[in-house]
Amino acid sequence: MWALLILITIILISGIYWIQPSSCNEPVTYHIGSIDPRFGLSNQEVAGAISTAASLWGKASNRELFREEPQGSVEINFVYDYRQAAADKLRKISGNIDNTKGSYDALKMHIAILDAEFKQKEAAYTRDMASYNERVNALNAQINTVSKNGGEPEEVYQRLKSEKESLDYWHNDLQLRAEELKNIIDTLNSMVVVINGIASNLNLDVVNYNNAGDVLGKEFNEGLYEKMNNRQTITIFHFNNHDRLVRVLAHELGHALGLEHNNNPQALMYRLNQSEALELAPEDIAALQARCGGK
Repeated sequence: MWALLILITIILISGIYWIQPSSCNEPVTYHIGSIDPRFGLSNQEVAGAISTAASLWGKASNRELFREEPQGSVEINFVYDYRQAAADKLRKISGNIDNTKGSYDALKMHIAILDAEFKQKEAAYTRDMASYNERVNALNAQINTVSKNGGEPEEVYQRLKSEKESLDYWHNDLQLRAEELKNIIDTLNSMVVVINGIASNLNLDVVNYNNAGDVLGKEFNEGLYEKMNNRQTITIFHFNNHDRLVRVLAHELGHALGLEHNNNPQALMYRLNQSEALELAPEDIAALQARCGGK
């Protein structure tokens, strides 16, 4: 009797696996969400890049692994932040930035130039701010003296008024300069993150910058796949060109398939987007076969 029950239990358990569909039988569906216009990409261009990225996995498995649908389960967004902003600024200064020693050296030079500019402007701002505060204190002292004397002659009134207008203009100028200094710091912080991303790929020395704050020490992620509360998203933050965009998308689509990072720096599923190749490495193919089956 017990032997029969055990046999039935084994058959039932085995049956669960027999009838369970194998992984990747149904394609992962996706839809395009928001695209920040500052990327300069149309919906058609984004759709084409995603399709190309998806095809890298599809060809390797000889099946459709991804399909675009209006209510697809994975939402793909393009978020423009300091990463792409820094890269765009750098391209205007020195042309294309890529994962090469040449780009690393060029960035290092521009960081040194911009840091020197910042220090010069910061010193001038600090000096002028001190002078501004002295004149404000002097004006307030004169106003208090005049008030205690029961009013002021027209000549004194006009002089104080002129000084106040001059200080108001100076105050506005100082505010603009403070904002400029903040923008320089933000740009330096971003440049440091970009160059250290290249440095980590090429095993070069990282660049330390005192004003970088919390940005330093973080890895430069070009894209991100997240699954939270039954919602899946792929967010693209940065790319240098069309091929790099395809690689970033392919990497994040790999995560959407359930693939993890591997240890081959040339692979799509390496933790950093290091290679320029638009093809799967043996480690990528092995992981795909383990997940989805196939040849």
